Amino acid sequence: MRRWGFSETMSLTNLVSFLDHDSQRELDDLNKRINALQERKHALTLEAFQVHTTIRTLQSRAAHITNKTAPVSRLPSDVLAIIFEESRRLLIPWSNVVKRPLSPEVQLSHVSSRWREVALSTPALWTTIRFPILHKEAATMAYLQRCNQAPLNVHIGPRVSDPDLLRFIAAQFVPRLNQIRELTFDTDERQELCALFLLFAEEPALILKRLKICCNDTRGSSGVVPRLDIFKAGAPLLSDVRLSALAVGLPQCSATTLHLEPQPGPGNPLSRLAFLDILAPLATTLTTLHLRGFISGFHQEPGSAPVELPALKELLVYGNTLNHGFNVFRNISTPAIRTLSLVNVRRQGLSSIHKFIARTSPEHFRHLHTLRYINCDIDDDLDVYLPHATSALTELAVSVKHHTHLLRLLLNSDRQAALHGVSPLWCNLRTLTLHVSKPLDREREDVDSDEEDDPPPTMGLLLEVVQERRAVGKPLDLLRIEGPHARSFYEEFTTLLVKTHEDLHTEVFSASLPSSVDVQDTEVDWAFAAHYIGNQYRLFMFKKHQQFAPHGAPAIHPRGLPVMAYPSQVP
Repeated sequence: MRRWGFSETMSLTNLVSFLDHDSQRELDDLNKRINALQERKHALTLEAFQVHTTIRTLQSRAAHITNKTAPVSRLPSDVLAIIFEESRRLLIPWSNVVKRPLSPEVQLSHVSSRWREVALSTPALWTTIRFPILHKEAATMAYLQRCNQAPLNVHIGPRVSDPDLLRFIAAQFVPRLNQIRELTFDTDERQELCALFLLFAEEPALILKRLKICCNDTRGSSGVVPRLDIFKAGAPLLSDVRLSALAVGLPQCSATTLHLEPQPGPGNPLSRLAFLDILAPLATTLTTLHLRGFISGFHQEPGSAPVELPALKELLVYGNTLNHGFNVFRNISTPAIRTLSLVNVRRQGLSSIHKFIARTSPEHFRHLHTLRYINCDIDDDLDVYLPHATSALTELAVSVKHHTHLLRLLLNSDRQAALHGVSPLWCNLRTLTLHVSKPLDREREDVDSDEEDDPPPTMGLLLEVVQERRAVGKPLDLLRIEGPHARSFYEEFTTLLVKTHEDLHTEVFSASLPSSVDVQDTEVDWAFAAHYIGNQYRLFMFKKHQQFAPHGAPAIHPRGLPVMAYPSQVP
């Protein structure tokens, strides 16, 4: 493009200066017309904006009138509020990498003016706060205002070690501790967890019922890890406690449920004495105990009588708990136990449990009604002492392909009972549960029969058990099939029952990860919501880092998580 020089510009100016009278008059007329058109354009633009605004207003009013004819609009406000509260149970995956999802209550309040009015006037909708992963400072303050003193469910963490965040927690959550019904600490570092404990250590928690403390710090610790005490002033209503395998000092309370989770990992097992210290304040009231965490017990004898748990009804033991030499029944006494579940327990640990059961019969385990083996290493030479010691058993659960010899023991007992006219083992057994953790097609790999219609070996064995139970006059009432691959097994086995004219009630429970889980407010699985959302947040952060971090210069958290900050979402 050609640029004008100084001399050329001056020449053009002089040329304009010496226009004749007619040209000057035409130029002035053109300028007036241009100005008039520009003024008209501005007026039309303003009028178009006003017309657009009027149209939107009329459309909104028309939609408001139309919405009144919808069935949902005829619902009373209190019924609509109940529907809103139920919708909060849904746990939606965080599929968007750009931003975190809005909470259901926020989405509901943005649908229409009436829905927003109902949502804002329903305090129960605003009682779940997840700080800072879903609700930053402004959103948290809005929730605290809208909840109107209703009991709170508070999820704190991860990444709250920043001094500003800790000051906010101290200013907003600690003074409201007597308003908190459910509390979750979800951290990635011990130091972060210690900072939270210091804030809550001396305070009372008068209405707290559920407590979950999770630490994902897998780094090995040197020396003895000091115990972390919380709620020294008391938590009288605390009933459900979920802990990582950390030395935590609980207040004297009437808790009925204790879950010891696997974190922080096999390199940091909880000491046996620290575990017993956790258990001691709950000994008289505990009814459910789940041991998934790592507990160290090598070369440590109790030195005293085991902790008596007189009210315990349900005990679940994972192999993690026993891998470091911890012996469950040398350290706890469970005279009233009704349900014993063993998951991923190795042969040596399982043999020790079996021997204890057989040795202490009939004083112990006489009330045991449910025995569950999930993916355990059971010896092939399992003898009849275990069934004799657990004669009151009404439900037995075993894993397909892992525990077929246990089914064979039951089958041989039934055949001997039919032959000699005596009672079979586990004569009160009415429910048999099969856990199917592998696809059905693996069942057919070892089939040697030339008959295409022959069932897979495990199904054939199971069918024989069903038939022999009926033959000895102890028929099963229920066959339950569960696990990730339960559906295909269930369909094929029920077909087999029809072919053989066997009448047996069957149920199927397929354990798979759903896209949305209705567990947030249930008494049994309330902690799953915190676990699920915490994991979704970590996955979200990782994906966002993978997508937006500069190539070659990743900012990675010491535990493999990206270090990034995001703006808050105010509802």
